[in-house]
Amino acid sequence: MHMAAWLTTALIVLEAALQAGLSVRVLMRRLPTAATTSWIVLILFFPIMGVVSYLLVGESRVGRSRLARERRVQPTYDRYLAGLRAGTRHMPSDLSAMDMRIAREAEAANGLPLLGGNDVRLLDDAGEFFDECVRVIDGAQRTLRLEFYIWHSAGRVCEVSEALARAGRRGVDCRVLVDAVGSRPFLRGRQSRELRAAGVRVATALPPMIIKTPLIRRVDHRNHRKLVIADDCAAIVGSMNMADPACFKTKAGVGEWVDLMAVVRGPAVELCSLVAIRDWEMETGEDMGAERAALSRRCLSAAGGMGLQVVPSGPGLGAGSIHALVLSAVYAAERRLTITTPYFVPDQSIVTALQSAARRGVEVTLIVPARSDTVLTHHAGRAFFGDLLDAGVRIAEFRGGLLHTKSIVVDEEIALFGTVNIDPRSLWLNYELTAIVYDNGATRAIHARQLGYLRQSTMVDPDRWRERSIPKRLMANVAQLFAPLL
Repeated sequence: MHMAAWLTTALIVLEAALQAGLSVRVLMRRLPTAATTSWIVLILFFPIMGVVSYLLVGESRVGRSRLARERRVQPTYDRYLAGLRAGTRHMPSDLSAMDMRIAREAEAANGLPLLGGNDVRLLDDAGEFFDECVRVIDGAQRTLRLEFYIWHSAGRVCEVSEALARAGRRGVDCRVLVDAVGSRPFLRGRQSRELRAAGVRVATALPPMIIKTPLIRRVDHRNHRKLVIADDCAAIVGSMNMADPACFKTKAGVGEWVDLMAVVRGPAVELCSLVAIRDWEMETGEDMGAERAALSRRCLSAAGGMGLQVVPSGPGLGAGSIHALVLSAVYAAERRLTITTPYFVPDQSIVTALQSAARRGVEVTLIVPARSDTVLTHHAGRAFFGDLLDAGVRIAEFRGGLLHTKSIVVDEEIALFGTVNIDPRSLWLNYELTAIVYDNGATRAIHARQLGYLRQSTMVDPDRWRERSIPKRLMANVAQLFAPLL
């Protein structure tokens, strides 16, 4: 009994010391006030869950070996980009002042320049996406690079897999990089084995290694990018995972996922290829010098007249750079700002920017899914609706499925689209990819797609929103406490 009492006392003291130490650690990091408050509440009031959660995901650790690889390869990519800027014939000159501000900030954040001479063609739906994937894969002669967060081996994804196997058997250098968590069933399944047997190289991005490295590397950094690149000449970019909406998460009760994808041709494809090459090098440790050299010799010619910038973001590429870019886009709006995002959990700076835009007369429209596959995120986002509605922001709830398109259109002059959600995970933790289009015609086409979503949506009525029941308001406000941690 005496020993049991001592053990109990020791555990209580250890728990209190951990709570106190981690609370001080949180305070000393000078996080945003909301994040600081959320972590301290979690640590003090839910001690076991809070302490374990903070140790696992409280700090943005990418691991010593990954940091070492980044330091080793960064000078090589810096030299590559310097040579690209010096040698390209495709620097656009007919840019507005707003275009230049956004382009300079994006380039300062990650080093990838704005290039002209591109063609961007939106794909109408998931069916056209799969058609285009099979078409470009079957047409590839030298290289194929695919990168996805989720690879779901069902439906029309099987057609893509079969096309990849054909390419591998005819000698094309095929590389598929998928996230370890998002694509776990694929990595363990028959389809990945068949691809490898056909000569396709399949690699895993960011394996969690929970048992070995939770205190060395954060376990929930994820590669959220979606890319298909054929022969470094054509790229498919956007928000869609390699998953057939007719088969994916059909029991979630949210309807089919709705995405925006586009085919890019022209000099900007070189930037997409550079991102994919770097990601492969970072995840596998393979020296990709020969691939970079071959890419630099390609010298892609103009395929159209559009200016396009590719913006990779993530904890190893200047954490928070995409957050700053989203803020700049919101503050740049003078007439109209339309945003679509499946997961809307903004921090206070984004809420303030949206309120400011609406109050200075910008028509601000936010389109989100009416139903979400993530309950806590769904309720946390709705805790911000009242403040936005009061400022004049229009909020629409999409009823045609789970709207998964991530897009921002500013004055129908600049459009950002890709993989970034308006939530802490996308803005700070995940490896994401955003395309910025500096072309009025292409931007109007993306805005037309947004208006199509709006026609399938129900506007949130400010008066009815204020009259919600107390339990609904309480649920949203409790979820909001954990918004910075989602």
